[in-house]
Amino acid sequence: MNKDRKLLSQIIYTAIFIALCFAGTFVSIPLGTSKVHLGNFFCVLAGLLCGPFIGGVAGSLGMGFNDIALGYGWNTYLRTFIMKFLMGFLAGYIFRLCLKKKANGSLLLGISSGLSLALFGFMLYMYFVPDSGYSLLAVIAISILSLMMLGGFIASFWLTSSSQCLLFAMIVSLAINVGGEFFLRILFNVITGVQFDAALVISIMKFPAALFTSLVTIILVVAFFYPIYFSTRKLNYLNDLNPYIALGSKK
Repeated sequence: MNKDRKLLSQIIYTAIFIALCFAGTFVSIPLGTSKVHLGNFFCVLAGLLCGPFIGGVAGSLGMGFNDIALGYGWNTYLRTFIMKFLMGFLAGYIFRLCLKKKANGSLLLGISSGLSLALFGFMLYMYFVPDSGYSLLAVIAISILSLMMLGGFIASFWLTSSSQCLLFAMIVSLAINVGGEFFLRILFNVITGVQFDAALVISIMKFPAALFTSLVTIILVVAFFYPIYFSTRKLNYLNDLNPYIALGSKK
C-alpha cells in the first residue's frame, strides 16, 4: 500500500511541477536579448522538496515543452532539456547528500563565495576590455550574486546545518545551469553554422538574464522552501528529509 501511495505521489508531484515549470517560464520580464523568469525557481524547488529525479524531470519537460510551444529551434529546447534536468537533479541530490553526510555547510559556502568573487573580478576586468561584449548588466548581476553569496557565507555561522546545505545545493545547481547553458549555446550555434565569435557574443548577451534569473530563484527559494516543506511534510509520501530537518529549521 505504501509503495502504491509513493508511486502515486511521484506521478502527482512530477505532473504538478512540470506544469509549474511550464507556466513559470511564461511569467517573465524581458532583459536584454533574453528574459528573467520563474521556471528555474519551480525546478530547483521540485528537486529540493521531492528529490533529484522529480526535480530533473519537472525542469526538463516543463521548460523544454515551453520552448517548443514558443516555437524555438532544436538547439534551444535540447539545451533546455539537458541543463534543466541537471539543475533540478543536482539541487535535490546535493541537498540530500550534504544533509546525510553532515557536510560543513559554512566551508562549502565560503568556497562558493570565493569562486563567485573571482568571477566578478574577471567580468569587471573584461567589461573594460574593448569589444569584449560583456555588458554592465552582467557585471551588476554577478556583483549582486557575489554579495548575496558572501552574505550567505557570513550568515551560515548562525544558520542550521539544513539551511547551509540548502544554500549550497542551490548555488551549485544554478551555477552549473548558467555555465552549462553558456557553453552549450555556443556549441549548438556553431553546429548550426554560426561563426564562433558571433556565437560567443550571443551567449554573453544572454548572460545577464541568466544571472538575474538565478538571483530571483535564490530569493524565492529562501523565502518559500521551509513554509512549503513544513506545511506539506505530513502529506508528502516522498519526503525523505524529515530525519534531517528539525522543526527548529523553520526559522
